[in-house]
Amino acid sequence: MKTSPRLPGARTQTRSLAALVTGLVLATTLTACSGDDGGDDTASDPAASSSTSPDAPTETPTETPTESPEPESGSASGESLTATGSAGVTEAVVVSGTEAGGSVSEMAFALDTDQAKADFASQFDRGFGDVVSQTATEQAQQAPDSTPYAATVAIGCEGPRSVAIEAGEAGFQVVAKIPKTNKQCLAPMTYVVVFAAPNA
Repeated sequence: MKTSPRLPGARTQTRSLAALVTGLVLATTLTACSGDDGGDDTASDPAASSSTSPDAPTETPTETPTESPEPESGSASGESLTATGSAGVTEAVVVSGTEAGGSVSEMAFALDTDQAKADFASQFDRGFGDVVSQTATEQAQQAPDSTPYAATVAIGCEGPRSVAIEAGEAGFQVVAKIPKTNKQCLAPMTYVVVFAAPNA
């Protein structure tokens, strides 16, 4: 007699618990759905901002590389100088490069082979050696019966205004006349004199 009244009460409690669980599941599902919608919105916003932020840094590096090669490519044609001296050379070309390195020497280096060009170019940075090698090749093409030479005559703010090329027992000596100045520059320039000496 006492067990039958408890069974309906237990069923009522079970139904209440089932309704409560069902309500919680529905509430969680609705919250998850609205959270997904909000998540989509926030996911699209960072995607939009992240797609625009790489554009700005990409523009800045492309400007920097295009600025640095300009002086090198501009100096590839070189500047003609009147040459004097006992070597019989009447004209030379001076090429320059910003922060190109190198070692100053009055003795000219023969650039008559690819290996010789590579050896001389190895002292320079930032592709300046290629500029010097190209200029030497052009000099050789203009005077087929001659040998191209080069000498690093100065590293600083001022380049040579004239050059004397003397023939000696050790080879060709290049004496560049560089103006004296107190001018200061932010980046030193490397100046190389390239010339073609007649073959003996």
